[in-house]
Amino acid sequence: MNSPKSNEFYIGWKDGLPPRTRRLLILFITALFTFSLGITYLVVKNQKPFNNHQFELGNIQEFSGVLVYNPAPMLLTEGGIPETVSDELLLVGYGKRGALGFLQEIEEEHGQLRQRKITLRGTLIHGDGRAVLELTEKAKSLVEADEHEVFNQREISSPQPFQLEGEILDPKCYFGVMKPGEGKIHKSCAIRCISGGIPPVFRSKRSDGTFEYSLMKDTEGQDINQRILPYVAENIEISGQSQMVGDWNVLYVDMDKIRRI
Repeated sequence: MNSPKSNEFYIGWKDGLPPRTRRLLILFITALFTFSLGITYLVVKNQKPFNNHQFELGNIQEFSGVLVYNPAPMLLTEGGIPETVSDELLLVGYGKRGALGFLQEIEEEHGQLRQRKITLRGTLIHGDGRAVLELTEKAKSLVEADEHEVFNQREISSPQPFQLEGEILDPKCYFGVMKPGEGKIHKSCAIRCISGGIPPVFRSKRSDGTFEYSLMKDTEGQDINQRILPYVAENIEISGQSQMVGDWNVLYVDMDKIRRI
């Protein structure tokens, strides 16, 4: 004859659980709760922290400097930005667009601006030693422009061969607009930004563990945006010739030698 303990029968709509069923349920819930806490702890502990890059949203400021278009649209300032970042402001457009289209609209009204000292209004994006200026007011971003051209005194080094591993980033998102602004989770956004004309930046790691950021061109010095879209946000190896232009390293990439790692 079976013992009462082995013949416990529970009817859901009746009050009270049989003792054995209650104990098993308590053990199961306790184990499940403990397991969930453990998984949560491991996920949080191993989560990569966000960087401290900043997008000064809503804080439109004025910056003065010399406008250059090579190797990418930049404003060569004389200070007035955080001391920890370069004085060479990489220019990007509003939304997922490069600055070139907006600058051309401004030049249609005010004449050629390159190599002239101008003042632009925009929103600052900065982090890890680099600064980007968004032309938030689009073609109305120009405040004033000097009539005379200014000689470009940036130092340009001799080309050197390179071979690097790293990731192609869109600098607007990475340096502050999005968190995270890198990796597979940001791939589709980065592709839209780069295809819209924002200059691609290659991030590689130095021997001391810090990052180096370089602008990318092809071997002829032409824009490379549309051709590198399949490799954005992936770990790749590139090679070619590199050259320092002012504060920026420029990579002239051999497109036939890009390799996924």
